[in-house]
Amino acid sequence: MIDNEESATFVPSFKIQEKMEIISRTRNGLIAYCGHCKVYQLEFGNLFFRLSESSFDYFRNYVVSIDGAYYEHRNRRMTCTRKIFLRLPAENVYFCVCASELEELKRLVLLQAPCEGGFTEEVLMHDLSLN
Repeated sequence: MIDNEESATFVPSFKIQEKMEIISRTRNGLIAYCGHCKVYQLEFGNLFFRLSESSFDYFRNYVVSIDGAYYEHRNRRMTCTRKIFLRLPAENVYFCVCASELEELKRLVLLQAPCEGGFTEEVLMHDLSLN
């Protein structure tokens, strides 16, 4: 069993970081790709995913298929602020977004977000909290 304190402070060290190329970036997220190891790194808000090419394709197709308006309406009576729930592989773990965050995530995973453009690291990751 993993100690919760240890797992909360664990920072993965990836040896090939210098080969990562940012291929998509939005105000609250980015996608980097390593052609050497064929891995995508997706960062959105305070979430981080390291995905193989096939896992990234699956995740992208899943995100794009979500009808945000439908789920916001369906979950309108829930007490939580964000009404759109994206299921993650772990049991009973979801990633919650509102309609504008879902649209931003769709642009990000479809690689429609430009890689360049007036973002600083400070602004990039502090405007959105998915907690």
